Amino acid sequence: MKLWIGAVALAAASLSAGAAAAQAWGGGAGFNGPGPGAAPRATLYELPNFQGRQITVTATAENMAPMGFNDMAQSVRLQGRWRVCEDSGYRGKCRDIMGDIPDLNTQGLGLKISSLQAYFEGAWSRGGGWGRPGQPGPYEGATGVLFPYPNIVGLDISPNGSGANAFCRSVRLGSSAYYDSSQRARLALDGEGRYVADSPVIRDVFCRKR
Repeated sequence: MKLWIGAVALAAASLSAGAAAAQAWGGGAGFNGPGPGAAPRATLYELPNFQGRQITVTATAENMAPMGFNDMAQSVRLQGRWRVCEDSGYRGKCRDIMGDIPDLNTQGLGLKISSLQAYFEGAWSRGGGWGRPGQPGPYEGATGVLFPYPNIVGLDISPNGSGANAFCRSVRLGSSAYYDSSQRARLALDGEGRYVADSPVIRDVFCRKR
């Protein structure tokens, strides 16, 4: 969880120490519905030209080792754009690729893929949502706005890739002064629009006014 003592004090002061002193924010609609339908898939093959043993990944795989396919893929078929990395946890050398690639050696990735994650193209351009059906909020203070349950295209937001700042920008406010990420979710999107599995997620975020 990312907590800045000064930011917490700022949020509390800005909201006049209670919801009774705050007012509803007039910046647009709230909850934007359930998440997307079927997430993109990637099928990896142990031999070139889509031959040999294969495995299919949906949305993201942080570590291919437990799946028995670490550093084994030599060809791949991708739905949409994916970020593939040489180390687990989306670390090491990474590249963005898409489409059918019959020989990963042409991309310098043959026998090197340890983690990968799909992009939800255009997610952040659609604007953020917040709250749950029937839930009040967000609340506007003197210097910012507090949003409960922020989301993007109906999905939870991972703090990875500056997810809190990306949300604040998506609702046309300034940077994030504070966020809570003490809860986790099975699937989320990061600030770059990439899927992240079993991730801490942002439950409250305080966005500065510009």
